[in-house]
Amino acid sequence: MEIYLPIADVSVNIFFLLILGIVVGFLSGLLGIGGGIILNPALIKIGIPPIVTVGTSVSQMVGATVSGFIAHLKLKNIDLKMGYILVGSGFLGGSIGVLLARILEDAGYFRTFVLSFYAFYLGFTGITLFFDVLKKDKDIKKSSRIKKIVDSLPFKIKFQFTTVSLFVPVGIGIIAGFLAAVMGVGGGFVVIPALMYLAGFPVQKAVGMSLFQMIFVTAFLTFFHGVVNHGVDIVLALILMLGSSFGAVFGAAAGQRISKEITKLIMAFLVTSVSIMSFYQLFTPAKKKIETFQTAHNPIADFAFNHPVYYSISVIIISLVVGFIVSTLANRLKLLLQIYLEKRRSN
Repeated sequence: MEIYLPIADVSVNIFFLLILGIVVGFLSGLLGIGGGIILNPALIKIGIPPIVTVGTSVSQMVGATVSGFIAHLKLKNIDLKMGYILVGSGFLGGSIGVLLARILEDAGYFRTFVLSFYAFYLGFTGITLFFDVLKKDKDIKKSSRIKKIVDSLPFKIKFQFTTVSLFVPVGIGIIAGFLAAVMGVGGGFVVIPALMYLAGFPVQKAVGMSLFQMIFVTAFLTFFHGVVNHGVDIVLALILMLGSSFGAVFGAAAGQRISKEITKLIMAFLVTSVSIMSFYQLFTPAKKKIETFQTAHNPIADFAFNHPVYYSISVIIISLVVGFIVSTLANRLKLLLQIYLEKRRSN
């Protein structure tokens, strides 16, 4: 069954999008990574314009993170003082990324830029993970050298969970915001390890801080992408959000039964495969319509292009409300699944 995406101006099989969302959500829950690094190259492959892929991927993350954000807020895993710095610097990095996306889109090079970023970044990540799996001894000396450099930085500030230089959260926020804007991915794969290794955060606190930064930065980027690039498709975002939220439940349950080393190996194969696919797409010419994003003409697209501020605000509100409802249902399903697995284990 085909569904028309009003901003992307293409028709796509709705069941394919739902299955894609479920698969990406499952892998996200299984591996603990943002689904954007898998989802976005796949969307570009099926004909979604890259500027819409990136803008929509960011908008669906607004709803996808709301449940986790509330949970970590209740658990007091969020340092508001550092959170404000991460969010503010994320706005700065994200603004640079959105404006760069506009410049590259106008020049006709955004598709090449995004695919190149995925090809080389994910290729590097995959190779690093393979070496990490094969390497039995951790490089303690290298880790201690990095810690010494971080400790020597000026402008130290006492936060709730740590004392660290102001440069650390500012740098983390700018990089995460920029990557979210140009790649359409959550900043968790940057923020979480950086806070753990550079600022000494416990893993749960780092996850909480990542979600705090992500929900505000992705909302800001949804607004900015919608106003500047007109690249946020609300229909596509809701379909992907629905699939990925439920897929993540089963992925998280499966992840509890797989060893850490096996998880890393799966992740290494996965990101390397996406890197190869992105590299291949670089040399596969896109249709002219997809290469250069054009204005569609339908009620939703007209509203988005004629009233981008109101449209972008509407997308954020809808994403938050739908995301909260879907996340609540998905978490209840997760609880039922855990009870079922516990009963099977006890029997």
